[in-house]
This record gives sequence, structure tokens and C-alpha cells, in this order.
Amino acid sequence: MADDLNAIAEIDSCSFLFLIDLREGDYNTLHVQVAEGLAVGRPKSIKVAGTEITDCTAIEVTDESRVFEIVWNDYVGYSVLNESYATHNDKECGEGNRFRIYSKSRFMQFMSDATFACDDYPGPTRHYSIRCENQILHVLSVDPPAVRKQRVA
Repeated sequence: MADDLNAIAEIDSCSFLFLIDLREGDYNTLHVQVAEGLAVGRPKSIKVAGTEITDCTAIEVTDESRVFEIVWNDYVGYSVLNESYATHNDKECGEGNRFRIYSKSRFMQFMSDATFACDDYPGPTRHYSIRCENQILHVLSVDPPAVRKQRVA
């Protein structure tokens, strides 16, 4: 568990994070791989809709990027959102930055309304969220995921 907490802290420390793999494994297991995005090249100016934006640097996954594997051996449900459409809600309660664990969220409420999962079966659940540059992953599960840092690519 200490290794999981260290890896979660490292995920949280990433300035940029990219979802590079999401797949289902055996019966209701979820495998996720994320990689740190790093600034690449020299800053340059770009034009967007006729407006010049200065000091822009590409952010990419490189050979120096940290890569993490996150595996839930079982889950109640999960959702992947295009981060462009995600909204913030002050009524949600959670801790963490890139890897958040919620004690109260709209996703938890949705899953409560959409399933018969409860504290009695399969047991008390938690909402885990991984906030990447292009996607936001939400997972509701009884057990926390196994999280480990992988070798640098």
C-alpha cells in the first residue's frame, strides 16, 4: 500500500498527464496507463483566430516521462469524459489533484441512482478520478486500485 501511495503522490505531482491506455481485462477489471507530459522544444509564438499567443511550448510524452499503471480488480462503474466538457462543482468533496478521491460527488450520486450498489452490497464505495489533459476518468469501486510506477519508456 505504501508503494501505491507513493505512486499516487507522483501522479499528483505531474504538471501534465496523458491517458495512454484504458482497457478492460478479466471479468470487471479495469487497466489504465497514464504518462507525464513534459515541455518539448523552445517556446514559440502561435496565432489562434488572428490573435498571437507568445511563449508556447509543446507538451508531449517523452522517453523521460514517468508512466503509471492503475488497476482496479473490480469496479461498480466508470466513465470517461472529454475534459473540454467537464464542469466544476463546489458541492463535491475530494482530495488530490491529478488523482482525486472523492467523498461526495455528482458521479457518486449518479451511480447511486443508476445502480443498486450500496453499503450492504457490494460494500462502501469510493469515487476515484484521474484528471488528464484530454480526458477525465471516473471510477466507482469498493477497493482502491493497485498503482505502480512503470519503467520509463
